[in-house]
Parts: sequence; C-alpha cells; structure tokens
Amino acid sequence: MGVLCAVVSQVLLTIPLDGEPARFGVPLSAAAVARGLRATGGAVLQWRRLPIGDAAADPVWVELALVGRGTVRLCAGGAAPAATGHGAAFVRDDEVQRLPAGDLTRTTWRWCSGAVDEQARLEFAVPTEVDGEAFLAGEALTRVTVAPAVRAAALCRLSGPRFVAAGVLPPAGRLAVAVRRELLATLPGRHELPGLRGAGDFARSGGVVTNLEFDTTLAVLRCALATGDPAMLALAGRCARHLCDRDLDRRSGLPFAHGSDHRTGAPEPGHAWLQGLLWAGCWLADDGMLATARSIGRALAARPPSGEGRGERARDFAWPLLELEALLAFDPDPALAAAADRLALAIASRHDRAAHTFRFGEGEVGEGLYLERAWITGGVVLPALRAHLRRRPDAALAEAVRDAEQALLTRILATSDGVPTHWRVAGGEVFGVHAARGDPRALMLLEGLPPGELARLLRRSSLQNHLEHALRPDDPDLPTAWTMVARNEWVWR
Repeated sequence: MGVLCAVVSQVLLTIPLDGEPARFGVPLSAAAVARGLRATGGAVLQWRRLPIGDAAADPVWVELALVGRGTVRLCAGGAAPAATGHGAAFVRDDEVQRLPAGDLTRTTWRWCSGAVDEQARLEFAVPTEVDGEAFLAGEALTRVTVAPAVRAAALCRLSGPRFVAAGVLPPAGRLAVAVRRELLATLPGRHELPGLRGAGDFARSGGVVTNLEFDTTLAVLRCALATGDPAMLALAGRCARHLCDRDLDRRSGLPFAHGSDHRTGAPEPGHAWLQGLLWAGCWLADDGMLATARSIGRALAARPPSGEGRGERARDFAWPLLELEALLAFDPDPALAAAADRLALAIASRHDRAAHTFRFGEGEVGEGLYLERAWITGGVVLPALRAHLRRRPDAALAEAVRDAEQALLTRILATSDGVPTHWRVAGGEVFGVHAARGDPRALMLLEGLPPGELARLLRRSSLQNHLEHALRPDDPDLPTAWTMVARNEWVWR
C-alpha cells in the first residue's frame, strides 16, 4: 500500500507512530493540501487547516491527528479537512461555563482508540485561590489530562530538514558545536518556578521572575526540535502556556516585563516576544497560542515607541519590528505591515554613516560622544532589519545594514582580548572598547553577522575561546543567559 501511495500520490511526510494518538501541526504545500490528505499503514487520519495565514498562504499549516503504529506516510490526494473536529481520529467538544471565579472553557478530544484528552482553562475575573496559590484577575489556569506536547511527541522523531524548511531552525552543521555542548550541559541548572503559577517560567538573581525574557519559549523550542528531546518540547509548551495564562496584561495586550512577580513589571514594547509562542502554536496545533500571538502583534502595532532623549531605546524599536516581521511571515495583515514599516523607517533614519551604526538616545552621552551597545545592534537591530528587508526590499536600508555589519566585523577582528560588546565613538573614531569573554551578550552580537562572515570568524580558535563559559551552572542568572544564547539561529548551525 505504501509503494502504491508513493507511485500515485505525493508523499509529504513520513511519521513514526508508537501506537498512542498523535496530534501536531506541520506546514504543507498549498497544492498538496488542496488535493486532500491520506495516511498509509492502516493509520487513521484527521486533519484541518490551522487558523494562521491567509487564503493565499503557501505553505499551509495544518493540524494532523493520527492513530496508528509503525511508519506512516502522509500522502496528497485523500480526505477533506474535518473542520469541526468531528472526524475519523477524534471527536472534539468545546463548552464554556460562567463560574463565580470567571469563564471556564473545556475542550475534550475523544479518540477513536478510546483515549480521552481534556483541557480546562479558567480565566479569572476575580482574585481566586486554587490549591493554596493566589491567582489574580486577568490570569488564567489551564489544566490538562494529557499535555499537548505528549500528543505532539512525534515531532521529535521527524527529520531535521523538516524544521529547516519550515524556518524554525537553520541548516544543521558544526558551526557552534562547543556552544551547543554548553547549552545541553547547563540544562539541569535551569529550574522552573514551583507551583501552578510558576510552571513554564524561571527566576534569576535578586528573586526576579524572568517572564520569559528574550523569548525563552523560542530558545527552548529550538533546542527541542534540534535535539529531538520530548522533555524539552513539553517545556516549550509550558513556557508558551505560561505566557498566555500568567504574563499577559489584558489591558495593554502586552506581556508584563520581568519583576518581583509575574505581573509586577510594566508592559512595554521592548520586552514583548511572540515568536516562540507563534511557533509553539503552529507545531503543537494550539489555536489559543496562535490567537494570543496575533493579539500581542496587534498590541505592538498599536503602541509605537515613546521614549525621548536618553529614554529612547533601541530595543523599543527593534524588538517590536523583529516580532512583527515574524508574525507577518506567517500571517499577512496590512495594519501590522504598516506598523512594521514605520518602525523600520524610524530605525533607518537613525543610521549614522560616520559612526557606522544606528544611533538612539540611550547612547548619546554628551559632546557628540556615542556609546555603541554593539550586542544590541548585532543581536536585535540588524536581525530585525534583515527580517524587514526580506518582506520589503530597500536598497538604501540594505546598504545601511551592510555598513553596520562591516563595523561589527571590523571591530571583532581588531579586538584580540575578547569580543567587543560596547565601545565609544566620536567623530568617527572608536575608543573605550569593552572586550567580553564568556559573556552571553557576545553570542547575541554574532547573530548580526552574515552567515558566511560568521563562519569564517568562528574558524579562529581565539574567538572560540572568548565564547567559552558564557553559560555556567553556578550563574544565578543562568535562565536568562541560557535564553540569550539558545534563541540565536547561528547557535544551531
């Protein structure tokens, strides 16, 4: 049957199943999806389009639900989608109850195998105590009988090129083997916060709750897919759920920034990340995560940077641009595109050809002197502008990006005692270079370099030495440092 399918139909995906129900998302070509889908090997298949992307999207993200055992091939040419969730693999029921504490949404999947999964999400309208923990109005609590990542564990058995083609990972290689070794070695030192409220989040020095700063969800998800580790995939799911349930401010639509608790830091565009949530929603086929990623995007679009003078920060321009461009790559929206265009134009207007960087008020330290935070330029500003240029090519902006890239490269090559993360510049002259060794900011900086240049740099043993020990098991800020490293694409090359 498998041979026949390969002959008469296009094989889209080969999936090893272990007999347990499987449910996850994958991107498939629009042409294949239009022909319907079928599975070989006696597996029961049910599928639907995920609520992301417009009618012209290609590829198309779909939810696959499968019940079977052994190697199953997904082929084009078969059944139509079961949009209501009442299909061959499972029957899905949704109900909403109005309770004194808030609205309870209950979803039940009744699988053809006899398994039953249930998810109950209570969004608190008033402060409520659950199992001895105090939840605030605006928070939510989601409980499941089977974690979505368990049903999506088949993702960890898929081949790496699948994730490269989707765009969540770069092509695998040996560019950063030593860095990845440190990432995996320090995993045991990252402990989730305790209890129902803490699950999926971490703390750093001073008792600060990280609120997934620098996009812990994205970092963990990339690690999970690159290593095929189901436990990491489950953690990525908890991180994404934590953002939706615990950290989101319902008034601004943005997550609370890190602080003494989950909901004490002020929401701001420079501390809002949606990429990890977006990818998790796609791979775990979670409509709620996708809806929340969209809502954060709308909130970013509606809240332009507001700082003036020394309060004008690069991160308030570049992080929102990077996140909006990530969302637009999945889900075109004219309002979001217009907001991203305004941010890109604002950043472009700050390009200083003499200083070879994009100048923001936070770096102006008087008398024409500028403090270049190169790790922010390389780690955030340049990746954001490159993402924008992929959607909206612009020759002048591309030249400004190349100018800043070359400045980073020149300074790295001229610095022998570490990686230059900060320096001062006046009248085009650079001085006061801070050379870092074993600093996660240095690894973020390298994200701003073109892949070819970075590969040539990393052949230098001296640079490799400067990058070592950026992650230390005894670092009280390990959760944040780990995310700062693992979120970068180049680390997984």
